[in-house]
Amino acid sequence: MPSGQSLLSPMLWTLWRAILFEFWRMLLISTSVVVAAIAFAATVKPLADGSLTVDQAFRFLGYAIPPMLAYALPFAAGFSATMTYNRMVSENELTAVFASGVSHKQILFPMLISGIILSGSLVTLNSRVIPHFLQRMEEMVTRDFAKILVNSLSQGRSAMVGNTEIHADRVEEVTPEPDSLIEQQFLLGGVVMIEANDDGSIRIDGTAARAWILILPAWALSPDDRARIADDSSMAVVMKFVDLTINEQGDAVSWESVTSPAIPIPRVFKDDPKYMSSVQMKRLQANPDLMNFVDRRRVALGRSIASTQTLATLTKQINTGQPITLISNANQTITLLAGSISNMGNNWILGPLESTNSIEIEINNHNNNTISNTERLIAESAVLNPNASGTIDPFDTQSSPNTLSLDLNLTNITILGDAMNPQNQIAQTQYNSLHVDNDPLPNLLNKPSFEMLEAAADYRHVDSIKYNSRIARFADQLEFEIAHLGREVLSKTHERWAFSTAALIMVLAGGVTAMRLRYAQPLMIYLWSFFPALTTILFIAGGQQAVHKSGAVALPLLWSGILLITCYTLNAFRKASKH
Repeated sequence: MPSGQSLLSPMLWTLWRAILFEFWRMLLISTSVVVAAIAFAATVKPLADGSLTVDQAFRFLGYAIPPMLAYALPFAAGFSATMTYNRMVSENELTAVFASGVSHKQILFPMLISGIILSGSLVTLNSRVIPHFLQRMEEMVTRDFAKILVNSLSQGRSAMVGNTEIHADRVEEVTPEPDSLIEQQFLLGGVVMIEANDDGSIRIDGTAARAWILILPAWALSPDDRARIADDSSMAVVMKFVDLTINEQGDAVSWESVTSPAIPIPRVFKDDPKYMSSVQMKRLQANPDLMNFVDRRRVALGRSIASTQTLATLTKQINTGQPITLISNANQTITLLAGSISNMGNNWILGPLESTNSIEIEINNHNNNTISNTERLIAESAVLNPNASGTIDPFDTQSSPNTLSLDLNLTNITILGDAMNPQNQIAQTQYNSLHVDNDPLPNLLNKPSFEMLEAAADYRHVDSIKYNSRIARFADQLEFEIAHLGREVLSKTHERWAFSTAALIMVLAGGVTAMRLRYAQPLMIYLWSFFPALTTILFIAGGQQAVHKSGAVALPLLWSGILLITCYTLNAFRKASKH
């Protein structure tokens, strides 16, 4: 038998067109069915949880289709190739083709071209298209919460936030500050709130002049809220009521300001490099701070270093007999003269002067850069509490996330008077949102993670006189997150390339298996191509997890599935060529 037809043969081109038409027809049908089933399964959970309305569910289903193509295309392509060549076998078309001198390689050429096209399509899908649609899916679940809430209030209807029913006379969306952790915020006016018991009876009702509704990531919440939600990748709603009056069981109580516990918003997808384009993932390797969980560790380390450096500066000033000056955002400067300062946990304890057995304080109120009023006090004790945890209260309008905020607590205070104003005694008072003049935190926060780790190097060595266990712990956590992110980017990148390669091999495997098992039943033929393909997917998925955990050393496991199905295809082709 001749080795094969010439590539210029009209018969060969006619054969290829017929095979390609049949294959792509089958691929369209099978892919549509598989993708629709998988996308519907992905839509059921957020729809059942109430995260999506019915009309949103249809949009969500549309957004879910492209991401599911990454999993559906390889299997659907293998199935289509199997069915295409099995039909040719069952109708004796292959026998006639071989008798006319067409070789096995030539008859598989359409599958090679189709496989290359599918593989290239998956590369584009995985690197650009799928991440975009995944982000749109997430936005529908998280951000539409605010849209539904605001639309309801704007139309004069009440809205439920957690267990609280809220009504407002007016609603206004306020753009967050550029450096704010808040993603969306709304100002409500003329607020009425009601909270009911399980039996429907009113437990609490109240009114507020204003209320803020903020949507922000859970990792930016207070430690208590973060611990309660226990999912840093989710979004949360926090409410703050201003001039609030509450009636509870007949008793009316008023507050100037009340902040509610954070309420989590269900989030289907995680903050994961998997939902980033290939270009974005490449940027992550050079700038891991683009991921929130890394940047959060960077900020925490920077705040810890700034706290330590500020304490060292204050200690030097006090030990040399100099006063320390703290600045508030309320146009005040507070000058303290103390005998000592010591670090007790997260509190800096100021000791009294030996000469007076007290701490001397001078408070200057400024107006247009001039001192308008001065108060002098003495206190038995003073405690400075630095906000070095890296978590900022989203409702704290006095402090900046780029400033090391200090709270000053004074006890047993005597306000020194004059002839017109006699002395006055106060048991305790507090000054919030203070900062030092030369705050090191802004410069530290401008450093990326790698430079931040360099700044922390002297504090990490146990033998160093600067050793600080808190900074060392934060630095270790930052290094762990960076290494974790690097392994994750590596695993996701190779997973995408492996899936794209698998699509090419599965198409060829399906066609070769149909030719080798030409006399078997269609179901048996497909099973012989399905199980090797399934094994390949399992190796890719398992290998991706292994690379994520162990790094590049596990890459052979990820690619071993591709190697196995390639060997299976070559062996099947060798056997089919003999007959």
